[in-house]
Order: sequence, then structure tokens, then C-alpha cells
Amino acid sequence: MSSGVYAPFIFVKKEEKPFINEYPPSESDQRVFSVLDHLMGSRRKWGGIDNRLIPSDGSGRIPGMGTAGVSKEELRVKRFMESCTFKAIISCAGGFVLGIGLGVFTASIDPMSTIHTTTPGATPTIKDVWREMKTRSLSYAKNFAVVGLVFSTIECNIESYRAKSDIRNGTYAGFVTGGLLGFRAGLQAGLFGAVGFAAFSTAIEYYLLNHH
Repeated sequence: MSSGVYAPFIFVKKEEKPFINEYPPSESDQRVFSVLDHLMGSRRKWGGIDNRLIPSDGSGRIPGMGTAGVSKEELRVKRFMESCTFKAIISCAGGFVLGIGLGVFTASIDPMSTIHTTTPGATPTIKDVWREMKTRSLSYAKNFAVVGLVFSTIECNIESYRAKSDIRNGTYAGFVTGGLLGFRAGLQAGLFGAVGFAAFSTAIEYYLLNHH
């Protein structure tokens, strides 16, 4: 057997050096530390929502958390503005205004001979022109308001039923709307109206989805 001398391990304590030099923080560092302290430190604000601790900004709103922290009144207003009733009202009002503008425009560019006068064959007066504009504008406004109301109501219900917001909603709504409006003049007119309105709605939806 070989003999040897027992030599115990000797531990030497080395001098501990900091990884980062201990310099006083600059003004930019202090700002960063202040932001971190507000986000994760002792200055952060917490709001109890559904028995959970969720960071809040103090106003009751929670960024990125959907409707969490929103008051009941704001939720009611938001739900009403997203409802089919509100969309139908807006479309009806928009169609009415558009019809008035289109009626005034067409009446102003039509020849004088097409304007009805109190005396047949007489030159139309300003009163006759105004009467023609008013009659035509109200007629166009009613028609456009009905189209906007029907189309928006049908499209909103189709979107709610499908739970999707894509180009097909406008196509289906245009087909149904054109068919309903055209069937007043007969079956053939209803079919042509359905196909034509569906194609027009699809073109508009495609333009809006690809250019906005």
C-alpha cells in the first residue's frame, strides 16, 4: 500500500466585487426607476374587480382588459351604439340626408321643360323650381331612408346570426333587401333587384375592406 500525507482543503475567502459600479443614478435612470416603481413597485395602484387584483390607472378603466372597470352607464351606451336598432337609425337618417342632396342635385340640373308649372307651357319661376326641388328631394329621401333602414337591419341580424364580420354579410343583406324592394313590382323585378343589389353591396364591401 502506498502511504501519503493527509492534506485538508484550504478555503480562501476572495474579495467580493460588485458586478455594477456603484455610481449615483443619473436623472434619466431616476425617471426609469420611477416608472418601474409605479408599474411594479410600491407606488402601483390596484383595483379589486371580480375579487381579483388587477392593475388600474385610478379612473376605473383598465387598459387592455376590455370592459373591465367600465361603469354600467358606459356599458349601456356602448351596447346601444353596437345594437341593430342604433345602426338602423343611423342608416335611415343617412339615407334620408343623402336622398335630399340627390333630389336637390337632380332637380337643379334637369331642363326647365321638365319642371311642372302652374300654367302649362309657361316659363318656370323660382317658386316652381323650389317646389320641384322640395317634392323630388322628399321623394328621394323617403326611398333612400327605407333602403338604408331595411339593409342595415338585415345586415346586422345576419352578422349577429353568423357571428362573423366579413364581405358575405353585405352580399346576403343586399340580396334580401333587393328582393324585398323589387318584389313589389313582380317576381322578375324582385329577382333582378336581389341579384343587382347583392352585386352592388359586394362591390362596396370589397372596396371598404381593402382600402380602409
